[in-house]
Amino acid sequence: MGEAGRPVVPGARGYQPEGELGGFEQEVERLEHQAALTWAHEWRVLRPLAPSHGGAVLDAGCGNGAVTAAIRDELPGTRVVGLDTHPGLLDRARARGAAGRGAELFLGDIGDTPFADATFDLVLSRYVFQHLPEPVAVARELLRILRPGGYLAVVDVDAGLWGAAEPDLSGLSREAYRAFGAAQSADGGDRLIARRLPRVLREAGCTDVTVRPFAYTSDEVGLAALAPQLSPERLLPLVERGAIGMTAYVRAMSAWQSFVASDGFVLLLGFAVVGRR
Repeated sequence: MGEAGRPVVPGARGYQPEGELGGFEQEVERLEHQAALTWAHEWRVLRPLAPSHGGAVLDAGCGNGAVTAAIRDELPGTRVVGLDTHPGLLDRARARGAAGRGAELFLGDIGDTPFADATFDLVLSRYVFQHLPEPVAVARELLRILRPGGYLAVVDVDAGLWGAAEPDLSGLSREAYRAFGAAQSADGGDRLIARRLPRVLREAGCTDVTVRPFAYTSDEVGLAALAPQLSPERLLPLVERGAIGMTAYVRAMSAWQSFVASDGFVLLLGFAVVGRR
């Protein structure tokens, strides 16, 4: 049981940075890269939700602290807190200066946070809910620590609504990425989580639930910048586990290499789903 007899809700057990492509160090680099790619787009959506003066913001599942530090820079005078269950990632958050810039960092699970009721004005959780076996229960916990009128913002992806590519990539890579989604489901996650999030937040007790999509393109950032997110190399740990066959992997990699060689165009979609307490 958690604080005050609350049941402990399992967090993102399916995500282990050590098990991602290249191990812990390369995964930290990918997280840094992802924040650099998407945070400006996310922040345009989220900035109106943040407290104008003072108040408190939680980055729930803060990882290496890239976004925690960015929020700290954007909101002087606001208490900014990062929470993560992985000690190594929190060490990296400290090393990159998130704490030195005034953010507070806590070790803990977003399903059983160490915070009192009604602590924060905005709780943000980025790319975490796709890994949760019990997203409604976690959303309830995050709602508990919101002040009345505060916002819960969940940013995530949907593998079925990921974006578009020209020329089309889907026919040659569908088999491999279907296996990728199945492996994440077996670990308790959901690669289609974005389409479920409005009902997840409503079931948790949020009001005024809205979906706020954002998009960015390869022409803005360069196709090479998207490789850490899109390249089939990310599937290699699943090939090693036997979750994806080598034939499917090779087919997906061949499609990606041909796409890059043809100077393909990608439009990527993300979703911020927001509710209020």
